[in-house]
Amino acid sequence: MTGALQDLGWSDFFAEAAEPFLQDESVQAEPGRIASVGRASYQIWTAQGLEDALLAGTLRQEAPGQQVPVIGDWVIAQRLAEAQALRIQQVLPRRTTFARAVHGGTAEQIIAANVDVVFIVTTPDQDFDLPRLGRYVAAVQVSGAEPVVLLNKSDLVQDAAWYLEQVRRLGPDLPAHQISAAQHGGLDSIQPYFTPGRTVALIGSSGVGKSTLTNRLLGQEVAATGSVRETDQQGRHTTTGRTLYRVPGGGLLIDNPGLRDIAVWDADSRSVNFEVIEELATKCRFRKCTHMTEPGCAVQRAVQKGQLDAQVLAAYHEAQGQPVRRPKKR
Repeated sequence: MTGALQDLGWSDFFAEAAEPFLQDESVQAEPGRIASVGRASYQIWTAQGLEDALLAGTLRQEAPGQQVPVIGDWVIAQRLAEAQALRIQQVLPRRTTFARAVHGGTAEQIIAANVDVVFIVTTPDQDFDLPRLGRYVAAVQVSGAEPVVLLNKSDLVQDAAWYLEQVRRLGPDLPAHQISAAQHGGLDSIQPYFTPGRTVALIGSSGVGKSTLTNRLLGQEVAATGSVRETDQQGRHTTTGRTLYRVPGGGLLIDNPGLRDIAVWDADSRSVNFEVIEELATKCRFRKCTHMTEPGCAVQRAVQKGQLDAQVLAAYHEAQGQPVRRPKKR
């Protein structure tokens, strides 16, 4: 049983947290990992395989301090003989939590839990946006996972290396790979990220080829793919839910619906950084400066001098409901 769970990402961290709930053998409780989330039911990976599960009433109430399971969570489930299903009783502590800020930065939306690596998928066309990629990278780093940028559909351009050079401006140690999922190109470069028990998640805009990449990595057509628009060579949005797949040869993969953009959720650091912006704003020429294009803006001047991270200012603009300035396309 232990070996099967380890292939799903089970570790001493979760075993220690689960011990108090597994001591009573008469309860028939066992650990499992959330594979998909439905409106009224779940699917979880257990040592026996993929099984259906229901949520205990205490978890549906979302009481203070009580977590509702999300994709990738480890849970304690009780086996119900009469219903031939499992009932999720407890969500175990999360080792990593990938989330984004919503509602103007006042709330957190958890996208996935216990993820080790996040593939940030982009393409060398209208989707390529360096500031937005920077926000993706920041959100992954805050989660505790490792960010990796994938330049998909690289066969559509002659100079894909230029795009990779731009990505490396976000950090000299940021891994970036050139692939073409539809053409099976470059997939060998990302296979080493998949090892037994390691979880990789895919994020990116709709139409960048995440579903196609999922199918290539799994070796079968499990994710629906859309046609490509002639106007911009972008695929249509097809993934509507999140699923935790087991990858042949080891490792796990989470395919996510398209995220048009992301705002970093980090309550502690965001409040401090935003206070810095508010302090700089007192030195702006105009009292109602938006810190976008006004002359005499102290905040923009701080960014130009390297005294303020441009990604922090972008997050501030999003929290204020302002559009984010983006660089011109090549």
